[in-house]
Order: sequence, then C-alpha cells, then structure tokens
Amino acid sequence: MKHFKKSLFFAGLLLWTILPITLKAQLGNVTQNAKEKPKLVILGTYHMATTTSNVINTDVDDVTTPERQREILELMDKLKKFKPTKIALECDYEVNDKAQKQYKDYLAGDFELTRNEVHQIGFRLGKELGHKKIYCIDWGIFPDDPLYNYETYSRQHPDLNQYLNELYKNNEEKATRAAERIASRSIVDNLIAINHPDSIEKDHQEYFKFLRIGKGDEYVGANYLSWWYSRNLKILMNIIRFTESSEDHILVVYGSGHNKLLNQLAKESAFYEVESPLKYLRD
Repeated sequence: MKHFKKSLFFAGLLLWTILPITLKAQLGNVTQNAKEKPKLVILGTYHMATTTSNVINTDVDDVTTPERQREILELMDKLKKFKPTKIALECDYEVNDKAQKQYKDYLAGDFELTRNEVHQIGFRLGKELGHKKIYCIDWGIFPDDPLYNYETYSRQHPDLNQYLNELYKNNEEKATRAAERIASRSIVDNLIAINHPDSIEKDHQEYFKFLRIGKGDEYVGANYLSWWYSRNLKILMNIIRFTESSEDHILVVYGSGHNKLLNQLAKESAFYEVESPLKYLRD
C-alpha cells in the first residue's frame, strides 16, 4: 500500500507537470499586455490555381511558366526578410495531416508543386527556410440552416433573385478585369496591389452587398455575414493555438478576401504585433 501511494503521488505530480504544457499547446502562448509580442504578417493573395468556391472567382495565368517561376523566387527573397518562424496556409485545419504528408514528401523530392499558392508560396518558402512543418488554419463549415444560404433563399423571391443575378454578373466582369491586371503585372507587383489598404477595404465591402438579401425577420444576408466573420475568428483561433513564444514571426498566406478581417481581428486581439506585408514586398 505504501508503494502504491508513492506511485500515485508521482503519477499526480507528473500529471500536474504535463498539464500546463498541454494547456499551453491548446491555448497558444499569447499575452495582451506583453512588452514583446509575436509578429504577424498576413499576405493576402489571389488564388493562383483556378477555383470555383469563392464569391468572385478569377481564372489567372499559369504560375508554373519559367517567367512566373522567376517571379516566385523574387517573392521568396522578399518574404525571407520577415524571417518567418512559422508559415500558416489556407488549407483546411481538418486535413492538416494530409498537408503535412505532402510537405514532407516535397522536402524529400517526392511531391511536385501544383499551381496552388499553398504550394507555390507556402511549401516553397518553408523548404527554403528549413521549416520541418507548415500549418493549416482554414475552417469553412457552412451551416445547414437555409436562412444562411442566400442563394437558396433568393430563388424563392423574384426580386432578390434578380438582384443576386445582377450581382453575380458584375462579379464576373470584375473577375475578368482582375485576371487581365494580374496577367500584366509581376507576382510581387500583384501582391503589392492586393495588399494596399484601399484594395483591402474595397474587397471587404463586396461582402456587404449580400446584407440586402432577406425579408421581414429573415435576415439571410446578415446571417451569411455573421458566418463569414465567425469563419475568420476561427482562423485566428487556429493561428493562436500554434503560437509558441513572443519570438515567433508568423507569416499567414491567405486569399485576399480574408485580408481585412484577419488583420482587424488580429490587431483587436492585442495578441500580436501585426505588420503589413508591404513593408517587405516594397523593399
């Protein structure tokens, strides 16, 4: 019995030793009143691979051509000046293990990079910096509640359906013009334009056009926007979870539609020293 109590004591002591480490891993090591805070740079990007999942989708030129690859290398040199200790990417938090396997294979020379900016920027920069892993931080589970789905709701109301169709038509025209601008500029120049404060504000304002969708006490557009804000809060939570110290320099590579909210929420949290990527892209 004496030996049993002694073993129980040491087991409890071990638990209390491990518990703070476990909690810190879940909570992240961030402090609002710290003199030194981890640095955070959010690099808004255009999607380098064709996508159909966004409100505005842009079909851009191929970034795997020799000229674009030279521009990617130029971008790497500029981002290295931030000295990232961690790189966070727009890949689903739930498939993190799959992304880590791809990244490990890439480091070993067994994975060919796709056009996706997760690979072209994230994987490539991580390898050049000697990082052993990357971090997937995306979350995007859309609720089943039909009062969040503005498309389904609008189909039931001719006036709203007409408004949404006109909105989509305008979005397609904007996407075409955006693709033309992207094709005419270097990758670094494109990212400078995308991360300019005026561009960030205009991109964010596009989401509020959906706020007009709904009738009476059915606030469908507002519900959708509340989900959008919630999504970005959860992305920030995922960043916080892997923040380990005030010495971290975290580079977040994300679709430019998230630019405004991720920057705003990170600054309002007071957990990070948030810097603009323009500081490094223009250097």
